[in-house]
Amino acid sequence: MTKTRLLAIVAALILVAAACGSSGAPTSWDDNAEDYCPSGGEPCESDVEPNVGQPERNFRDGCREAGKDDLDQQVQANLDDVCKCGFDRIRDSLTFEQFKELDDDLRSNINADLTEEVSQIMRQCILEESGLG
Repeated sequence: MTKTRLLAIVAALILVAAACGSSGAPTSWDDNAEDYCPSGGEPCESDVEPNVGQPERNFRDGCREAGKDDLDQQVQANLDDVCKCGFDRIRDSLTFEQFKELDDDLRSNINADLTEEVSQIMRQCILEESGLG
């Protein structure tokens, strides 16, 4: 699988999997904060991150799920870092409303185009955090 195809798949799946849901949906980045285990529920007593908002938890969980099967092993080995990088940079680049709009677009049409900005963010994170760039 080419890196370009890989990046496109990951970016699209991450945002769709990051959907905030319809009931109790957050209205800001930090809504519904709670402790978070970045390794997906595996033992992580020392890795627990306190006060992580629901949008970030959903994004990172979706990112990890999207990348666990189709990605190069080097990316898989660094997937938690790739996902955190992606969320942090998206949060710095988009308003929460823009993020939700993009998520809504992808929920209604899985083939909807990601913005070039979001695609570039995920590309950079995959390359940097996996040592491929």
